[in-house]
Amino acid sequence: MKGKVGNPTKQRSMPSIIKTEYVAHLDGKNRFTLRGAKARLYKVSVFDDGHLLLSPQKLVDDPPISRETMLQIERSVVNLKAGKAAGPINIKAARKLFKS
Repeated sequence: MKGKVGNPTKQRSMPSIIKTEYVAHLDGKNRFTLRGAKARLYKVSVFDDGHLLLSPQKLVDDPPISRETMLQIERSVVNLKAGKAAGPINIKAARKLFKS
């Protein structure tokens, strides 16, 4: 019986070819260095058998706040400064409401 080729994770993945292989050691702060890394951020998945999977990640900008939302925020701030605000909230009553 032949073994599966590719990444030994629990996810199904396309067969992979090892491009570079080397031994990395941990320094005094339990860090290791990736040689020739293509990304600055990686998602690290630690599996129950001890192996790690590093997936490159890319930061993306947050979507802009819509014009309507900004107008509502501005109206709310004006109302708050004018003293048009609700009274204090009873947290205990709110918690009971959410538990039901």
